Amino acid sequence: MDPYGRPWRVERSLGQVGGVEVSCYETATGARLRLRDPQGREVFLDPLELEGLTRVRHKPVPGLGIASANGREDGQEAWHLRAESAQRLQNEFALVSVAVVQEKGRSGLLVRDMNGGLVVVLAPEEVEELLRVRHMDLARAPGGLGG
Repeated sequence: MDPYGRPWRVERSLGQVGGVEVSCYETATGARLRLRDPQGREVFLDPLELEGLTRVRHKPVPGLGIASANGREDGQEAWHLRAESAQRLQNEFALVSVAVVQEKGRSGLLVRDMNGGLVVVLAPEEVEELLRVRHMDLARAPGGLGG
């Protein structure tokens, strides 16, 4: 039961990426990835938004400062190391797996599009940036994640 007395909320902690707490948050309306920082900022990302993040290395999102060129090879390697502990998030539009990974003394958020096979590992500063992005920035739009 959640703090508001709703019995359907289930939350599983995945760990910390930098100063951001990462968890899987399941409700009656579907699964979300919950990101929350010590200042109280939080965001809930659905599987379709997470799927789009696997493409940000190739197609930047307006308002989201993820622009580094690394990712696919490092992400694939991290995926093979963490596949068994990853959490699946699914809705009618997308299927992704997410995990918190530790590499070279730093934590990261691993997101894998299970249908397309694309993988990205987001650095702590990139995960913090997700707390400031609006859902419309992640929506399908010219120059955005879609199309």
